[in-house]
Amino acid sequence: MEDVIVPVVLFLTPVVIVLIVSYFNSRKRTTIHETLRHAIDKGQTLSPELLQNMSLVTDPVRADLRRGVLFLAFGAAFAVLAAIIGMEESEALTPMLGVATFPIFLGIAYIGLWAFGRGKSEA
Repeated sequence: MEDVIVPVVLFLTPVVIVLIVSYFNSRKRTTIHETLRHAIDKGQTLSPELLQNMSLVTDPVRADLRRGVLFLAFGAAFAVLAAIIGMEESEALTPMLGVATFPIFLGIAYIGLWAFGRGKSEA
């Protein structure tokens, strides 16, 4: 039974995390749109500064940096876990380090997207 539960949980955990993050990002965008719609319905004028600040909440360039740092931290934490477990089970070290490389490379990619995208202006 344990041979089945552990791999299932291992592979479902990232899926659940992605779904939770997507759900809350969607709620954040919906809340921003509802706030703007409510202000417009009340007849309030929206200043350019307000619209600029509202757009920063969902700024993909800032989000890339945050995601990159989080992925790097997750990969580093998994590598440390691999080293700790590797002290007891030496055969587990290499596969766990291999798994840790995926979030590390994702983090590097997101930080690269952030670096290339921060000089570009919005269209």
